[in-house]
Amino acid sequence: MTGTEVVLVAVVVAMAAGVQTVTGFGFALLAVPFMSLVVPPETAVVIAATLGVLTSSGQAWAERAHADRRTVAWMLGGAAVGAPFGFLVLVVTTERQLRLVLVGVIVTFLAVDLLGRRPSRASRGVDAAAGAVSGALNTALATNGPPLVMALHARHLPPPRFRGTLTAVLAGSGVLTVALFALGGRYDADIWWALAAALPGLGLGFGLGLRHRGRVGPERFRQVVTVLLAVTATVALVGVVRA
Repeated sequence: MTGTEVVLVAVVVAMAAGVQTVTGFGFALLAVPFMSLVVPPETAVVIAATLGVLTSSGQAWAERAHADRRTVAWMLGGAAVGAPFGFLVLVVTTERQLRLVLVGVIVTFLAVDLLGRRPSRASRGVDAAAGAVSGALNTALATNGPPLVMALHARHLPPPRFRGTLTAVLAGSGVLTVALFALGGRYDADIWWALAAALPGLGLGFGLGLRHRGRVGPERFRQVVTVLLAVTATVALVGVVRA
């Protein structure tokens, strides 16, 4: 990995960390497509998933009083089931295939969001299913937020409770993902160097996000989610064309 690539990775990490802090999700959803423009997607996945544990854990701790613990438990149970299947996808697919999977996932969730197709009623089955899909997406693409967001929207949670519950699930799922990556030998010298260089950007983005988080009301929050999906879908498509 060249010096320029490392710098670009750090910039992307700062941007994605700011978004994560404001919305409660979106770190990997932004980071993986943008990083994939300069590094292989499998490398971007490992970097984003590993740093995502730090962003989610810090925010989950800060908002632990707002988390719905039963919902967190059901979603993490589902994630534990889905994560090994996602890791298999990461291992067996080619770089181009992985890019196409990333595009397909993001475009699907964007279409679902724009059409308003989400669970109309919350249930523990929906929570577990969302957790399972999220776990698989996390180990395959480090992009595990959308199914959780859809399930939590069905519960009509206010932003603080939404963020507290979501970040708790993302943190727990992230620990499981990193463990699978370590067992599967996905960490090498380039990734460790990129992780170290990206830490200042992570702190900067987290700090900026904290300053602006209180300015996002419920309606604005919904708009941010939609725009986030649209931007990442576009970037992911560019990555496929360039591959």
